[in-house]
Amino acid sequence: MPNSDKYILIVDDNNKNLQLTAILLKNEGYLISLAQNGENALAQLDELIPDLILLDIMMPGMDGLELCRVIKKKNKLSDIPIIFLTAKSQTDDLAAGFEAGGVDYINKPFNREELLIRVKNHIELASSRRKIIEMNLMRDKLYSIIAHDIRSPFASISLTLSAITNGYLDPGSDDFKEVMNHLEKTASETSVLLDNLLEFTRLQSRTISMVPRQISIYPVIMESVQLLKGNADKKKLKITYDIPDDITAHIDEISISAVFRNIIFNAIKFTPENGLIHISAETEAEFAIVKVTDTGIGLSEELIKKIFIDNEHYTTPGTNKEQGSGLGSFIIKDFVSRNQGKLKITSTPGSGTEIRVYLPLTDSH
Repeated sequence: MPNSDKYILIVDDNNKNLQLTAILLKNEGYLISLAQNGENALAQLDELIPDLILLDIMMPGMDGLELCRVIKKKNKLSDIPIIFLTAKSQTDDLAAGFEAGGVDYINKPFNREELLIRVKNHIELASSRRKIIEMNLMRDKLYSIIAHDIRSPFASISLTLSAITNGYLDPGSDDFKEVMNHLEKTASETSVLLDNLLEFTRLQSRTISMVPRQISIYPVIMESVQLLKGNADKKKLKITYDIPDDITAHIDEISISAVFRNIIFNAIKFTPENGLIHISAETEAEFAIVKVTDTGIGLSEELIKKIFIDNEHYTTPGTNKEQGSGLGSFIIKDFVSRNQGKLKITSTPGSGTEIRVYLPLTDSH
């Protein structure tokens, strides 16, 4: 059914009204939860956040107006649209309902078509509002990254090139070699950042088209290794790999390439000089499993949760002050998910990190 992912909480002390309203909405495909008083409704809201609440005004104990005020004071619940169900239509009751935070009201006994239209419209309005807020947050995030993380390296590149052009550096000196190494490193990091910005923007706007097919994972991984080999060499990092060339997976090559590029880039970034990065692959059940293990500084469980579960924007300089945008974790998580895969991170601060990417061996559809 078209509304099977939309969840509505109905709060009414009259059991007959509850059942009638629930039947009407269930027949339209909505997921329904019922509560006969305010306390029970709040207990349910602690477990699951609905897309909309239908709330009776006249209830014993905590009435609908009081319950609405309590809900609107809770940050995680404040954006839920609340439609009041009332047998009264006096202006003062309606005004109090809107002041409490309600978005609409329906008089009981209600008309079936009116109920369904109002419910549908307010769920769509709330969804559109959330999307606008998310788009604004994404825009602000991108502006911040562009303003700092791109302008800064480009300014460094520009100053370095200006010094070379004006003859301030002797091409045969050690200083010149050091400056050129820095220039190459900065250009490489900026290139990765630009790729991530493009992929992240397309990811958020849903313009990325996935074209999964059966391909060998060996060349996909090795392309990322070769691309980032210069970064590893500058830190004297050793990259070893054990990837059988006969392992294939049903994946979109472009997006999975971005996944491995970011994982390997982060392994290089957070592994101190003379460290080791090992990449291996094997099959298990219905997945090809690629493991990237490093001897880097590691991550705490709290930080892993923030980055990969809560989707918090987080970035920190690498062991050689390498910069990043913090977008890599978003790309890794989203692209693995879109390829019907799974991600597992094991890490201990000071003892390195292992990231496992599970990719489907065959088309699961």
